[in-house]
Amino acid sequence: MGIEHLISDTMATWRHERPDIDFTAMSIALKLNAVHRAASNEMQIQLETLGLTLGEFDVLAILRRHGKGAVLTPSEIAAVAIISQSGLTHRLARLEKMGCITRQHDPNDRRSALIRLTAHGSKIADKGIEIAVAVQTEDCMIVSEPERLAFEAVLDQLLQRIDAKTLI
Repeated sequence: MGIEHLISDTMATWRHERPDIDFTAMSIALKLNAVHRAASNEMQIQLETLGLTLGEFDVLAILRRHGKGAVLTPSEIAAVAIISQSGLTHRLARLEKMGCITRQHDPNDRRSALIRLTAHGSKIADKGIEIAVAVQTEDCMIVSEPERLAFEAVLDQLLQRIDAKTLI
């Protein structure tokens, strides 16, 4: 049974059991989640060739996109990665052991560190972003450019709604 059939079956059974509820938004959310999960799984498989997990790649990508010589604190990385600092600790330790990052004590805050990408980490991040973009591009190519642009505009509206709700 494919994921499309599974979602369709789920929606049909809910509509039967609760015809008083409009399940359109739930159907969309399940489909978006399935697309995200499939792309993430494919990226994880391909990132393993670099010796990385998807979470570790995320840390390298955050550092890499800030440019050569960028230095970030664990708090800054955790905020961008949308994970807790404790969830970041293991990733940083593994990336340091792999020679992808360096950690130095923050002279302004003895409880924190400054994280910097190494040349090796930058090369790995560059290979990883090529993998991520290729996977996502391949999945999106079945949709025409006007459809992709319209879909992106709809997603932007949804994200604006989410942002507005979180600021309240």
